[in-house]
Amino acid sequence: MKKNLLLALVCSALLSNNSYAQLPDGSIAPDFTVTDVNGTQHNLYSYLGQGYTVVIDVSATWCGPCWGYHQSGALEDLYVDHGPAGYPGVSANTTDDVMVLWVEGDPSTTQADLQGTGGNTQGNWLANTAFPIIDNASLANLYETPYYPIVYTVCPNGIIRESGQLSAAAHYNGLSTCETPTAGKNASIMNYTGETISCGEPAAMSVNIQNMSTENLTACTINVLDGGTNVLSYNWSGNLGTYNIEDVYIGTVTPTASTNYVVELLVEDNISNNYTTGAEIIRAEETEETITVELLTDTYADEIWMEITTSWGDILWSEGNENVQGNYGTGQFPPAADPTSPLANSTSYTWTVPLIYVDCYTFTIYDYYGDGLQEGAQGSWSIKNNTGNIILSESAANYGAMDAGLFKNSIASLDEMTAQNIVVYPNPAKDVVNVSFENTSETAVSIMDLQGRVLSTQLVSGSNGTQLVSILTGDFAQGTYVVSVRANGLTSNTNVVIK
Repeated sequence: MKKNLLLALVCSALLSNNSYAQLPDGSIAPDFTVTDVNGTQHNLYSYLGQGYTVVIDVSATWCGPCWGYHQSGALEDLYVDHGPAGYPGVSANTTDDVMVLWVEGDPSTTQADLQGTGGNTQGNWLANTAFPIIDNASLANLYETPYYPIVYTVCPNGIIRESGQLSAAAHYNGLSTCETPTAGKNASIMNYTGETISCGEPAAMSVNIQNMSTENLTACTINVLDGGTNVLSYNWSGNLGTYNIEDVYIGTVTPTASTNYVVELLVEDNISNNYTTGAEIIRAEETEETITVELLTDTYADEIWMEITTSWGDILWSEGNENVQGNYGTGQFPPAADPTSPLANSTSYTWTVPLIYVDCYTFTIYDYYGDGLQEGAQGSWSIKNNTGNIILSESAANYGAMDAGLFKNSIASLDEMTAQNIVVYPNPAKDVVNVSFENTSETAVSIMDLQGRVLSTQLVSGSNGTQLVSILTGDFAQGTYVVSVRANGLTSNTNVVIK
């Protein structure tokens, strides 16, 4: 994953279809509303709100293992014996606490494939199937499906886990792992949702909290600890029903170094219930207008791809095997700069890269096979500043499928942008974010998410006096975003929280 504005180390596995990741166990399941092949509508959160545990099978009609699991009848038995009372095919003696949804996740398949008459199918998926069949690839994308089949269990509190191809009995026994509400005040921190990077600027911190009590939650305190020292505290008030979730903006911190914070939640009676979560905010390393990238390849150099990106996602520099899937293991490794001179195995290389903007840059190195620079003769990478000091590095021992590091070019002062009187308001915002500035040349104003995806950009012609750009954010999900103002080859980034 590419991060803007900071140094981050991440690992991810490359999987078999177009996605490279999946929702991790313990995540909040995204809500969806879909219509099955019979025209019946299904809303996830509606089922969860009624107390059902929802089992979701994302498959493809052409997939042999998917067909094998479908033919086993495990989900059919689960649905018949435990599905919603009164639903088609559900037993009159049902326990009435499970819903099963089967999703065709490949956009290329057709209704004929589901019926077993198409050219891209293992058989008739609709025959003798009581649970809903949903042909909707967008749901597979929403859940970042990494392969087929993948079977998820979503607990009534919205927490998702990959349960896998279990028997009906094993699926039902797994319901006991779902957390249930308790009497008295009880709340939990679901996950950290704030910024994970900092370029010397304040980082906005936020968490999702959930009411885990049978009575409404009206107040709690959220503390941020750095090595046992309380550095930030927020007293939340509201009215959350059982299982209801709210993203809570805590405030900002400015780490002087990469820091692992602990976020704890105290309920109204100041009982913590041991609900804490980690929040790592990594601070960018400083450099100047030129860096040096050094690479020692391992025995499989053709698995490597490197790039340096700007905070708004443009690729400034790249080298290596650009084909992300399927074109490794061939020995062909054409560097982007000189495709006629492939890099050799177990060899050292050096590149000098000029940084053309005042910005925070991300260096990312991919290993397509997923085991890092550690096959045969082990490799490594590093980035050096103008004086030859290493500011980022990684050895084969700790390197997985992907590493990323961020560094800040500080040779030109951001005061040049600050002098344009850039103001972003309100912050936090809800329906609109206003950006006020002064500039006599063309200015690009963008808003991005924390993964660097540009959600909106407006170009403003140069003009004397104060200019105002308004960005509509009413449809944005709650969370932290980055407002970027670019002019004269310089960039100013400001964090803004959408509530």
